[in-house]
Amino acid sequence: MKDGKSTPEFERLLTHLKNTRGFDFTSYKRSTLSRRIEKRLAAVGVDSYRSYLDYLEVRQDEFGHLFNSILINVTSFFRDAEAFDYLRTTIVPKVIGASTDGDIRIWSAGCASGEECYSVAILFA
Repeated sequence: MKDGKSTPEFERLLTHLKNTRGFDFTSYKRSTLSRRIEKRLAAVGVDSYRSYLDYLEVRQDEFGHLFNSILINVTSFFRDAEAFDYLRTTIVPKVIGASTDGDIRIWSAGCASGEECYSVAILFA
């Protein structure tokens, strides 16, 4: 990939992943995808998308490494300690105190693996 433009070899690799593994990365930002895939190329010692596609076909376990490289997990329980501390000490007591019937409904933005919403649930539990 040069200057952020996709190459036919790169697109062929993405099509292969979609057709053989069912994961469609075609809507991802090309620059992000290429950076993460190129890290895998370097890790396994190949110098082109075509060679990496051959490598993927021979080494079935490589897909897991590639998948984890593309979908970097950037979350954890209570990840932003300061925010969760504020929530625990200030917000949770106010919400519990305002409940007249003991029922509390909490909305949390989703995350891929659930750590943020489970962290909020843990605070309220």
